Amino acid sequence: MQHRPGCSFGPGLYRIELISGNRRYCQSEAEVKAAYALLPLDAIRRVARDGYCLDPLELPESPHVLDGEAFLNMPEIDARHALGDISAEEYQRAYRAIEDAVLARDRAVSAGASDRPSIVIKKKGRRVADVAALQVPR
Repeated sequence: MQHRPGCSFGPGLYRIELISGNRRYCQSEAEVKAAYALLPLDAIRRVARDGYCLDPLELPESPHVLDGEAFLNMPEIDARHALGDISAEEYQRAYRAIEDAVLARDRAVSAGASDRPSIVIKKKGRRVADVAALQVPR
């Protein structure tokens, strides 16, 4: 799989961030598991995946929402357009809110949570009546 234009995640599709500040990149979940098994648990801060390149930019079953991780990895101008041509102030608010949600989710997963829920953001001017009914890829 290739990185999309504008991707700033790094050379791999998965990133292991160490407490020391160093990073290790992997191309697959299998590589992550192998690297994770070799590293001491107290040396790992978190494992991140490149949602911008791995996930579709728009969820085909739900055209009124955008994947949160994809949004965080998009260049600002593209992200503003994808959410319905929002203003710079709206972009900043949305970015902070989605970043906080993704970090909270990642911390929960690192602490042993069994689920890794997807995080979506509603496009401006769109009405999403039942968020629980959205078909989100896993």
